[in-house]
Amino acid sequence: MNFHLLLIFALFFQNYFELEGKWQLVHFSGFDTFIQSDNFQYLTEEEKLQVFEGNEYVLNNTKYLFKGDSVFFTNATANFTSSEQKGRFFMKSDTMIIFYEQKLNPMKLFISFQSDTILKLRFVKNGGILGPTEMTFQRAE
Repeated sequence: MNFHLLLIFALFFQNYFELEGKWQLVHFSGFDTFIQSDNFQYLTEEEKLQVFEGNEYVLNNTKYLFKGDSVFFTNATANFTSSEQKGRFFMKSDTMIIFYEQKLNPMKLFISFQSDTILKLRFVKNGGILGPTEMTFQRAE
């Protein structure tokens, strides 16, 4: 009986332990999609430079910190703004559900890949539809 409880506990909390720590955004596939689009091609050189700088700002300033069932995160935008959030999360199969301050609906993130050093996430839209872009995080110090 005790072995079964230990096994259930280990399986349930496995993802929590694997996520524990700091994660830094290192790639956003939406950026790649945009720079390959016609809209990007019609921008001036100055506007294109601003797009690249905005992407760099997003990569440098989007971070997640997982501690137990809590998450502290900074989301940055290409408009050079960022917001700090905190909340609680739980895992439902391969989907992370984050309940955070001042939001009625939780944020749902599908874990498309996870290793000791890499975490790939895709937003889950209402109705369970996966968003078209993927965020790649690397474990940070």
